[in-house]
Amino acid sequence: MIQRIQTLWLFLAAVLMMLIFYFPTYQFSGSSALPITIGNDFLGIVLSAFSIILSIVTLVRFKNRKQQISLTWLNILLCIGLQAWLFVRINNVTELPAYQNIPGYYWISTFIPLAVIILLFLAKGGIRKDEKLVKSLDRLR
Repeated sequence: MIQRIQTLWLFLAAVLMMLIFYFPTYQFSGSSALPITIGNDFLGIVLSAFSIILSIVTLVRFKNRKQQISLTWLNILLCIGLQAWLFVRINNVTELPAYQNIPGYYWISTFIPLAVIILLFLAKGGIRKDEKLVKSLDRLR
């Protein structure tokens, strides 16, 4: 399990998704307004926590590669949904009258799901490579 490259990618995806709780998603510049974080959003917390759990479950299901691929696809879709939700939420907050004239910028946490998606695609490629190797060895028997 540890010697496979997809283990590293799935572990990094889980750790990176944990970092979404420590950084703000949107920062207002030069203002006393608090940054927008995922900690104030129930749906964002649920989606990111489910993604972390799914990465860890996929990691420990190393004997069932087909299920690993399915769980990785589910996690990719979850991260796409989280990314879309982050942009919708930021747009909704910045359109409020209190924040409309305050300039701001996207911060690290906004782009973490994109990095996790890349890591999950790399993990999926490693899982497929293992599946091909096992199938080719079965043909030799």
